[in-house]
Amino acid sequence: MQTKHHPLADGLAQLASFMSHNEILEKTIFSANQYPFRSPLVTALAWSCFSPPLLTSMYCAETKVATPHLPLTNERKEWLNALDRDDQALQQYMQAHCHSKRLGLVFESLWHFFLQEDPATELIAHNIPVRDGNKTLGEFDVLYYCHNTQQAIHLELAVKFFLGLNASQQQPSLSHWFGPNRADRLDRKLARLSQHQLPLAHTAAGRDALSKYGISAPAQQIQVSGILFHRDDEKAAHQSLNPMHQRGHWQTLSEYIRLTASSSESKPWRYLAKPHWLEGQYANATDLNAELLELASERPIMAINPEQQRLFIVPDQWPEAI
Repeated sequence: MQTKHHPLADGLAQLASFMSHNEILEKTIFSANQYPFRSPLVTALAWSCFSPPLLTSMYCAETKVATPHLPLTNERKEWLNALDRDDQALQQYMQAHCHSKRLGLVFESLWHFFLQEDPATELIAHNIPVRDGNKTLGEFDVLYYCHNTQQAIHLELAVKFFLGLNASQQQPSLSHWFGPNRADRLDRKLARLSQHQLPLAHTAAGRDALSKYGISAPAQQIQVSGILFHRDDEKAAHQSLNPMHQRGHWQTLSEYIRLTASSSESKPWRYLAKPHWLEGQYANATDLNAELLELASERPIMAINPEQQRLFIVPDQWPEAI
């Protein structure tokens, strides 16, 4: 049987002996994970609840909605360290309450666990459907009580990984941040939050759903976590974004092959499968072999290096080809 020659074969052959880190990336990628826990699940918990969000506030109508004020205090660090020594309670909670590997559902369940266990908060309910008769209008992600502010709070959660296409624009737009398959877009996600999910609490159906928990007018918060993947030459950031948001980098497969082949360093990137995107541990990643780079010629793949920096490697025609 004749072997089919792929256009990438030459580049992959060249890359085989040069699987290393390149200097350009060190200047453009910021660490995506700084939590030194042994347990991947505890790392995912810490990243989900305490890493810098993509935005710190947004407006719903004329009301400013901010992120939860639940910082990583010394007490919470000790709690995480204790969990890292024995994560059975977290493992059992996730097994009982999260029956999916979808990142969004795992992320939400980790937040539920945190709000349930933290002394400053009390988890009231989550994923509460809002119905008008037989029609489901949506749901509230989380209702919790904050003992510090003595308020019931409606919290909306999201975790996103977007690649930016606005490097050449003087005025960056939220519409130029796309998910790896282009099906998701940052401006659309934020619009749904501000125009549908948050206003739902102020509708008659929303008030009826809240009243079942003895809540009439909760405060509202958002937590939009994730990583924004920038291009080499992108400096500007949209004013709505948190300037301290977690950053990664993206480049085409051809660029990756060329840059790594010309590098003199030896800190190889590894493939990070999607179920591991939250904890982002290098030890759980896979060597970027020719088969995985072949996959990158078809769709974007995420990689990680020993410094916990993140990289998306995308097809040369991305995003048009996706």
